[in-house]
Amino acid sequence: MHIGILEVVVRLGLVAATTFLFGIVLLTYLRMRNRKMLLILTGFGIFFVHALITIPELINDAFAIVLNENMHLLIHTIALVFLLLGTLKD
Repeated sequence: MHIGILEVVVRLGLVAATTFLFGIVLLTYLRMRNRKMLLILTGFGIFFVHALITIPELINDAFAIVLNENMHLLIHTIALVFLLLGTLKD
């Protein structure tokens, strides 16, 4: 499977954006230490780990993790549920 330069740039940009958001939420959680921020941090953490898992396949096809579209949607749904629970807390 050949990965184009545009896909590499887009994927690295999305990983950088996810890392930035996760860092901000982590710093907020460390300052506030409440359950609401913990739920939001968990949601962004799932997005962050999911983004990091997909990076090695850019380097070598042997590292490609077989995740079909349904699995990606399940991971995103779980993360969004944590974000929703954190937002609706209180």
